This record gives sequence, C-alpha cells and structure tokens, in this order.
Amino acid sequence: MSKNPIQVFQMTELPQAFPQVEFILDPAADDFDWLVVYDDLPKSGDERLPLRAEDVACGKARTALITYEPSSIKYFGRDYTDQFGLILTSHEAAALPHPNRRDMPPVGVWYYGGPAQLNAHPKVPDKPNLLSVFGSKKQQKHSLHLRRFEFLNEAISELGDLISVYGNGFRRVEHKAEALDSFKYHLAVENHIGPHHWTEKLSDAFLGYSLPFYVGCPNAAEYFPEESFIPIDIRDTEKACATIRAAIADNAFEKRLPAIIEARRRVIEDYNLGNMIAKNVIEADGKLGATPRTPTRIQSRHAVMRSGVLVFLRYAFGKTRARAQNRRYWKNYLARR
Repeated sequence: MSKNPIQVFQMTELPQAFPQVEFILDPAADDFDWLVVYDDLPKSGDERLPLRAEDVACGKARTALITYEPSSIKYFGRDYTDQFGLILTSHEAAALPHPNRRDMPPVGVWYYGGPAQLNAHPKVPDKPNLLSVFGSKKQQKHSLHLRRFEFLNEAISELGDLISVYGNGFRRVEHKAEALDSFKYHLAVENHIGPHHWTEKLSDAFLGYSLPFYVGCPNAAEYFPEESFIPIDIRDTEKACATIRAAIADNAFEKRLPAIIEARRRVIEDYNLGNMIAKNVIEADGKLGATPRTPTRIQSRHAVMRSGVLVFLRYAFGKTRARAQNRRYWKNYLARR
C-alpha cells in the first residue's frame, strides 16, 4: 500500500530476483502474508488526507513501513511507526527509533520515465551535449533545500554555457530522460545528506547513462561503483565547479562509462522496488519462525494523530523539536569546511 505515486512497473516489469514473492497491489485485498506500506496508507474516496485504517490478519510482526522523504523533511512520530514490525528506512536511528529497523535507500520513485524510456536505449545513446541539471525553487531552512537553491544558482552562474538547466521555472520536460539521454554529465544534488539516503536524483542520472557530479549520500559507493559518480561538496561552489571543469576536460565520461553502465544495471536489477522489498521481507520472515499471526490494526499517520489529544501533542512536540534540531544541524554542517 502506498500514498505516494510509486511506479508499479518496478514490481511487475523489471527483473525480479525472488519469483517466490507475489505482490498483491489491490488496496482492498485482505488475504496476504505480509503488509508493506510505502510511507503511508492511501486515501479512501474523497479524503483530503489519508484517514484510513486497515485490519491486518497477518499480525504486526509481518507488517513493514518503507519511508521515502528524509528525516529533515518528514517526521513520522513513534505512535505511527510503532504499529509496524519492520521499518525499512534511510532515516537516522535517532530520528526514527525502532527495535527492528533496516537501512534502505528510498527506492521506488523514478522521474527518468517508465518502461518506454528505459527500453529506448539498451545501449549508450549518442550524447552530443555536455552537462544538465534540474533547478529547484524550494528554500526550506530545516533541510538542505536552501543551500541547494543557493549552490545551484552559484554553479549555474559560474558554469555559464557549459550547463543546461531544466525543471520548474526553467525548461520543462515530461520525463527526465529528455534532459539526461543526450548529456554526458549531470549535476545531481540531494536535499538531504545522510548515510543510505540516495534518491532518484542519483539513480535517474545512471538510467540516462550520464556521469553524475553528486552531492548527497556519503556511502553511495557501498551501492554503486566508485568510478560511476564524482562527489562534490555543496559547501564550496568554487571547488565543485573546478572539479566539474577538470573532469569534463579529462573526458571522465568516456573513461568511467563501464562503471556507469554497471550502476545503471544495479538500479534496474538490484535496487528496483520489488527486489528491495522481497529481499528484506524474506530475510525478516525467516527470523520470525512460528511467531503467532495475531490480528492487528494499522492506521494512517493522520488517523493516528487524531486518535487522542496526548498522541497529537506527542507528535506536534516531536515534529517541532525535530525541525529545530535540523535547523541547527544544517547551520553547523554548512559552517564546516
């Protein structure tokens, strides 16, 4: 179940390494071995916010929550997350404490495109253009959005005609493939920097066979070949732009192409949503043994918040505290060079 627009084709049309796992994608289904919720339960009918509740026969131990947004952007609250037996998340342990949590990047969303765009280039396409980037107008201070906005403006100004800018407020495209397939390089900047938190900002570049200059996940090399991306520092625009110019002058794309192709394969085959869910659920299920399937109820995040005054106050206090902590963290992080 999901509130977010995940691409179902990642569970139906991409290579699946665990054929013994069948995904039931009907929100009305009630006969299943595991319930996996992506971020939140979906809305029912004309609800403005999801207020849904699900009676689950498989029991709490066999329910899982996958988070998408990073800890600096979304606060869940323990009254919501404690409903689940397993948490698959890129949130830091302090931000989302749970006795059974596993580190997992927020896979499941691509803006590159769907099967048509993916299958259009079984081999590396011609790339007559150099460097692309997607701009953003978001400037929140409790996340990295403000510095991302400043950094991109500085980099675009510094790089001039070398860089082509796409996105809202710039050149619009239906799919990011239009701004990646013909470009050798891509500037990819996350709105959060933390272990295991890489998003479509990185993986979309790989899908387009582009070499990313990357700001984000500090352990991305645990997931992709080290040569498949070039890390840059969002705190030093001048140095980042110098790195970009030097790499382009050195024909880094051509030299690193085998690593980029391997990274693309991993995005499609290893890190598609279906395989990531199946791998973690199979491992977790194997440890449960004969754990009783005591029926339980899972409520949406907003339904939980509305379940009582104390629950709402806990959530409101926790979110306010988290926002303040994030503001201080990013201020200190950006002050360090």
